[in-house]
Amino acid sequence: MTGRLDEIRQRWTPDGSMALIASLIIHRPHLGPQRAQMMDEQPMPLRAQGAIAESLLKHEGKIISVEGSLRRRYYSRDGEQRWGQVEIWVDSCHPAKIESHQER
Repeated sequence: MTGRLDEIRQRWTPDGSMALIASLIIHRPHLGPQRAQMMDEQPMPLRAQGAIAESLLKHEGKIISVEGSLRRRYYSRDGEQRWGQVEIWVDSCHPAKIESHQER
């Protein structure tokens, strides 16, 4: 996926290693006239560890391409019911140039 890297946050995992959580802001095409007024950007949650996390830190605010796997994570807080979120667990990333009609 290709998009703008935003909202980088560092988290410590239970084993003591650093993980990075961020959003990849991608272009979302309009789905017909009824949705023409809706936002044309969609944040996709990213997660990375180790060297990939360090690499992502250097690219905040830039257009990048990432490769990885989808993984569903479950959360609960203060005894509330669990809920899930699908994240992209990043395996690789690099700077990218997108087509001019997609830049906004």
